[in-house]
Amino acid sequence: MDDTKAAAPSEALELPAYASDSQSEAVDNADEQLAALGYEPELRRVHTFWTLMAFQTTILCSWSCNIVLYDYIFTLGGVMSLVWSTIVVGLGQTLLMMSLAEYAGLWPQAGGQQFFTQRLAPEKMRRFLSYVVGWAVLIGEISTSSSCAVNSAQILAAFIEVTHPEVVWKPWMTFLVYLAFLIGPVVTNLAPGFLPYLSLFGGFFNLLGFFTWAIVFLIMAPKNSAEFVFTKFINTSGWSSSGWVFILSMYVPIYGLYGTDSVMHLVEEMKHPARDAPRVMVWSMVFSTAVAWISAIIMGFTTGNWAAELETTQPYFTWFVNVTKSVYGGGVFCAIVMMGLNYLIIVHTNTAGSRLAWRMAKDGGFPFAKYHSHISKRFGTPLRAMFAVLFINAVAGTLVMGSDLAFWALISGGGITLQIAYAVPIICVVCRGRQILPPRSYFDLGRWGYLINWVSLGWSVITLLFYSFPQYVPVVGHIENMNWASAIVGGCVLFCALFWMVTGRHTYLKAYNSVLEENVVVVEEDVAKA
Repeated sequence: MDDTKAAAPSEALELPAYASDSQSEAVDNADEQLAALGYEPELRRVHTFWTLMAFQTTILCSWSCNIVLYDYIFTLGGVMSLVWSTIVVGLGQTLLMMSLAEYAGLWPQAGGQQFFTQRLAPEKMRRFLSYVVGWAVLIGEISTSSSCAVNSAQILAAFIEVTHPEVVWKPWMTFLVYLAFLIGPVVTNLAPGFLPYLSLFGGFFNLLGFFTWAIVFLIMAPKNSAEFVFTKFINTSGWSSSGWVFILSMYVPIYGLYGTDSVMHLVEEMKHPARDAPRVMVWSMVFSTAVAWISAIIMGFTTGNWAAELETTQPYFTWFVNVTKSVYGGGVFCAIVMMGLNYLIIVHTNTAGSRLAWRMAKDGGFPFAKYHSHISKRFGTPLRAMFAVLFINAVAGTLVMGSDLAFWALISGGGITLQIAYAVPIICVVCRGRQILPPRSYFDLGRWGYLINWVSLGWSVITLLFYSFPQYVPVVGHIENMNWASAIVGGCVLFCALFWMVTGRHTYLKAYNSVLEENVVVVEEDVAKA
């Protein structure tokens, strides 16, 4: 089915470029707003501000991400660096999301950054740039779900290692657990009407886990001093520059503070997307930054045995066991909270990724586009696109069977691709001028727009630096210290370029393109009414 119905000349209105955007702000019905952008509404609108606020803060889950990177914290600057870098990262990411939130309020379409780039890039570059951005976001979504799935396998492996030391954990066991944590969320996604309630439950589970962890550890854990938490700099990375190590230490807080773009891919399922999507993007980041900062301080005070715990296979799992003084008590607590959160995060990222893949297929930018652009009438969801994302995730997981280094390189590479996808639409606005944006009814940066956009881009450059450089040196003779993220990104770029040359340039935005075709939008007369 085409994205929009072709109207007869006598029944259609020709509008200047972006005119449909200003008219969409005047309509109350979200489906009419989407149709005014040139797309046929096909998904049920079941989400509100609060369900997607819970959805987004669960994906970020910033406090548990700090815990997962326990060993990074105590080798890259110490807790002191985590406490202060969290503020820097939170500010940078919030400004970045404010820039993108402005576009989400204007063009609430499931392609997110991909669609923003279609609207904002110079005419000759729109097709290719938006195509690359779409794939960059999709790779980032897949890397997020992959990291959560493999982390769940690692927790289980650590638990078995402690309770049953005679069992030798094999890579194929990791892969089976990995698959289970990918297939389960797909099954959960077969009931889209249930997802808002699951989002609310996820938000509650996230907060309950945080407060339970905080209370238990503040009461039971051996304590560090305030000097250790706020001023003690620890550097065993091999880098000599303390300033550079502080920049590299931002790798920890950003792990829990990137990904607020997911809500942009669910806007076609929101009841008031133009109003609520920008609010969710900004407030979820503010909330998650606050939680990350508080958790960093709590971690600083409650990691009295950190040096000994770093010597174990899974330091944070050992930390749970040591604090609770119970292998099963601490182990089960860690498994329930961390693996439960991982499952919920994968459900949500699978939802967002499948919607993006579906929209890309509708635009002809995804393999077997016609097949994957289908919406299941039985389940009311892009089922085929969802299984395609699952397949890509599974292929990525096969790296676990061969090399842990290759797999984690894929994860780091996903962080880079997301940051690139965040930056491209903003670069287009800065280079072409903010006057290309139509009036913003719900979220307008106003006179601060250029400043926020420029700071956002500067922050993106810093982010790409600490994602690309190795956290530990020397690299020569120590392959485990190598950061392969740039190589992975290069491989992704090569894949996109080859797919573009073979198929994409012939199919992407060719069957229907409301943005590029003579810079004119054609919509039905009843949709175009102000």
